[in-house]
Amino acid sequence: MNREGRPPPLSPLDDQQLRDQSMRIFLVLATLLAVTAGASDVAPAWAAASSATQPAPADLRAQATAHLKFLYAMYFAIRACTEAAEEQSDPRFKPTLSFAEAQKVLRAADASARSVGIDIDQAWLEMSSIGQATGEALKHKTEENFQKCRQSGMFFRTITSKLQMAISQLKGSIPLIEKDF
Repeated sequence: MNREGRPPPLSPLDDQQLRDQSMRIFLVLATLLAVTAGASDVAPAWAAASSATQPAPADLRAQATAHLKFLYAMYFAIRACTEAAEEQSDPRFKPTLSFAEAQKVLRAADASARSVGIDIDQAWLEMSSIGQATGEALKHKTEENFQKCRQSGMFFRTITSKLQMAISQLKGSIPLIEKDF
């Protein structure tokens, strides 16, 4: 703290450390997406190969939980990118999905996941700190962050679809994606 009671400004080293941390967090999230995408692609193929058996509900529930966690992380990214676009008056931060739409989908996802026995509070606890840290890191003006912000809407929509498929296999009846016709 300086004399005014404020933290000292970031030095170039601190800024670089923040970028490095941002990259590590983004890589963890990308890995989580790859793992959940791979798991969701394997389950239908496995079920088709042995039509007499279905994946165990516990496996489907774990898959849906992983999708929900990633959805939470992408929610934080969309929120941070939207805030950065407004606070910094820079439309390059603007995600392809509005924050209001993300909130609406997340409310439906929570209700749907809870209806099939997923502990949404635990999933939120596990992802909220990672999501907030990632979100704050995305607020720095870099070309890489502009691209990540634009991609966050696409990731959010993709994982929403995967989550809805997993929940429907668990016999959930609350849709995440609304009919618009």
